[in-house]
Amino acid sequence: MLMMFFAVLDIDSVGTFTMGHEELNYIKKGGPGRSLTSGGLILNISATLHYNASWYQIHVAVAKDAVDAVTRNLALEWGTDYDIRVNSIAQGNIGDTARMHNLGPEEISNKSREYMPLYKLGEKYDISMAAL
Repeated sequence: MLMMFFAVLDIDSVGTFTMGHEELNYIKKGGPGRSLTSGGLILNISATLHYNASWYQIHVAVAKDAVDAVTRNLALEWGTDYDIRVNSIAQGNIGDTARMHNLGPEEISNKSREYMPLYKLGEKYDISMAAL
């Protein structure tokens, strides 16, 4: 369990931070191919899982909370210094993902669906359209 905790934290939070730093020189104002007056955009993917407690999901909750913190801080710092917009998409349960296949649709009872805005799970397509 501890190895899974660190693996998810490394992939989600450290990966988000590392990729942002790799992109920085290319998307900041005045970077290669960019004007001196405008920067680029970083769009991170988070989740809503960590807004409340969830059974057996502490590794994901901690990692996504870290992604949100990285996003907020880079938005403040890089928005001011380099005119880079840093935002994130935080989705709920997406039906056609490995996580939902592992949990199984039977574990999402009719009662929990009542709390979903459209009474159904989202799809990967919904996230891609939000990103566009």
